[in-house]
Amino acid sequence: MTFYCLGQKQDSVKKIAKPKKDFTPTGIRVGTDLIDLGKTFAGKSFQGWEINGDIDLANYYITADIGSWSKNVSLVRNGFNNGNYSNGGSYFRAGVDINLLGKDPDKNMLFFGFRYGRSLFHESLNYTDSSIATQPANYHLTNDKVSGGWGELTSGLRVKVWKGLWMGYTARMKFAPGTKGNNSTFIPYDMPGYGIVSKQLWWGFNYQLFWKFAWKKDKPVKK
Repeated sequence: MTFYCLGQKQDSVKKIAKPKKDFTPTGIRVGTDLIDLGKTFAGKSFQGWEINGDIDLANYYITADIGSWSKNVSLVRNGFNNGNYSNGGSYFRAGVDINLLGKDPDKNMLFFGFRYGRSLFHESLNYTDSSIATQPANYHLTNDKVSGGWGELTSGLRVKVWKGLWMGYTARMKFAPGTKGNNSTFIPYDMPGYGIVSKQLWWGFNYQLFWKFAWKKDKPVKK
């Protein structure tokens, strides 16, 4: 009797199939970095912009960034201006983010990911060495066409604020920079998109504003 009852109970229980992930994209988000824009308008030593975009595939996001920056920095020694360093160029990054809030109906994001970046830039250094007692020495060094690459580990947050408006931040741990095409007497100093080339580990932070161009409504998550 016991085995018979158990068998009847198992037959009466309906098997609930695990829902399959829908990898169809719901739209594309396009945004910009507010920190770069703030630095551009606030001072004269940095000029730059960055455009960010991503597209969703379930809880995976294909992401890409393009940007430009240039710097003009005075070289000060013992209170005197001995010259200046300047650079300029463009860069792009591409990678994947994984959303840890995959069941959120609004698709808010707490994510980590990976990027690979490439940069093409030029730089110049004008410097006066006044330590020589007889005659100060003037140096003019240039790197006309330098290319470089690096990797990034990223983490951050994206929050839906209103309709298609999103805000969030991205923290970046940049590593393994490498350059090609540089002058043998002038080692590249500052690579657009990365930072100080001699630093094998460099940190970055973006505070971003996005707008989502949706072509498919997000389905509510069933409990």
